[in-house]
Amino acid sequence: MRWLKVLLVVAGLFAVARYFPVVYNSTQFNDFVQQEIKRTTGAPQLRQQLLSKAELYFLPVKPEDIKISENGSVVRVNVDYQVPVDLLVYTHVLSFSAAASGAAVPAR
Repeated sequence: MRWLKVLLVVAGLFAVARYFPVVYNSTQFNDFVQQEIKRTTGAPQLRQQLLSKAELYFLPVKPEDIKISENGSVVRVNVDYQVPVDLLVYTHVLSFSAAASGAAVPAR
């Protein structure tokens, strides 16, 4: 019975070790999206910055995952992406969505 408890604790720690970096990096990326929308001067620049930051956070964000719409001076961005988490015997796919909107900064 004791070995079962140890096995459950080890399995729980393994799962936490696999999920935590993904969730943490996705949260950091979401914060970046919120901040970057305030500094953007246009859609191409914003898309490239989001892709660069996603790569830095090891998130599999593709250009087609980023939807940017401009309505006058308001810019909206939605980033929907999925991250596979390998649990050795099973791969769980987590879905994330980062969204933000704000007024575009005039180009200088």
